[in-house]
Order: sequence, then structure tokens, then C-alpha cells
Amino acid sequence: MTQPPRGNGEFAWGRFDPDEYVAHYYGDPHPDDDEAVRRTSRALAASGRTDLEVVDVGTGPNLFPLFAALPVAARLTAYEYAQSNVAWLQRAVAGPLVPPWDHFWAVARDAHGAGPADPMPALAARTEVRQGSIHDLPARAWDAATMFFCAESITERQDEFEAACRTFAGAVRPGGVLAAAFLAGSRGYRVAGEDFPAVRIGPAELEAAFADCAAGVRIEAIGAGEEIRSGYSGMLLLTARSA
Repeated sequence: MTQPPRGNGEFAWGRFDPDEYVAHYYGDPHPDDDEAVRRTSRALAASGRTDLEVVDVGTGPNLFPLFAALPVAARLTAYEYAQSNVAWLQRAVAGPLVPPWDHFWAVARDAHGAGPADPMPALAARTEVRQGSIHDLPARAWDAATMFFCAESITERQDEFEAACRTFAGAVRPGGVLAAAFLAGSRGYRVAGEDFPAVRIGPAELEAAFADCAAGVRIEAIGAGEEIRSGYSGMLLLTARSA
């Protein structure tokens, strides 16, 4: 008998292991991740501003979303639910530039054509790590928002995925920049023996999720068609303006 899709609250987020996740997903930087960082950096730079207030939603144990925004941001918020990831982010933001994050900073810096050799002092000074659910994001609080592999990777339920996308878009002031990367065709993932969910999505599902909350939606495939790491086949990068 087929089991019904499970919701976000049915998974053990309190047991999420950030170090295991980083070792598996980012220890050997992948060209698809580089391209997502590169295109997100360019989307933010296209605003023409260097004083943006930017939120990254569902940051997880990952610095490259913050690096993509740093050269154009006056203030950064890393908005993350799992307490283990919050603690990881607080340590990483305050720490030195170490592998693999030096690699991703080089990608972001090159895409912007600007930035210090060592981003960590600026990152520590501008970043607030905030614990919270994507479903509780404050409305219209930022100039721009980024999201990497979050909305489709926190539930098996299509309605929860769509609600998360709407809340993400609604966190930005009207006309503000949205840039989000999604795992295409993900079947879920395992971290340190714990199973975590995913919603299988493609361009049509993204277009539907953002139809009423974003304008100028553009969806680009990155590396689509090949299985990468644990059960997904490329990425979809969405750029838009909050409606």
C-alpha cells in the first residue's frame, strides 16, 4: 500500500548532522554548485545596488549563499530552522575562511568582479543567523532573498512546498530580487543515517508555485539529466521579482 506523502513535522530535524552533510555535498565542490553561485551572484548584482538587505532562507550548513550576496549586501540574514545548523552557521560565520568555502568565495568574487581576498571579517560584521521556519518568515522585510535547496527538501507534500515558495517570495519587498536553486527530480536524501524528504519538481511545478507571488520568472536548467550525488538530476535556478 502506498504511503501518503509525509509533512515537514514528521522528520527528525533535531538530528540533522551538518558536518556529515558538508562532507558529502560540498567536500568535493561540483561544477553545478559553482554555476548556481555564479548565476545567483549576477542576479543580485543586476540590481545595481550595493546596500541590499538580503535574507537567505533555509541556509543549512552552507556559506555559499551568503558569499553570493556579500559584495552587494549591507545586511545579511541566514534564516535556518534546524538548531544544529544554526549552531554550525554561527561558528562558520565567525571563523576563518577554510575549504571548501574558499573555493565558493572565489566563484562568487569572480562573478561580482569585486570583493576582498578574505570575506570573513565582512561576513561576520554583516550577518545575523536567525532560527526560524520558512513558514514563519516575516513579510516584506528584505530587499532580496535567496534560497538554495530548501523548499523542495523539507517535505514530501506538494502543498507545503508551494506554501514555502509563497512565503519565500513574500519576504521581499515588491519588486525585490528573488533567486533560488532547486534540486530537480530529488527522491529525498540521507544524512548520517537519517532520512530526509523531498518533493519531485520540474519547471512546471516551479512555475505553478510562483505564479501568483512573483513576476518576470525565469527558470534555467543547470546540469539537468545526469544523476548527481544522492538521487537528484541537476538543478533549476529561478530568478524573479517579488510581486
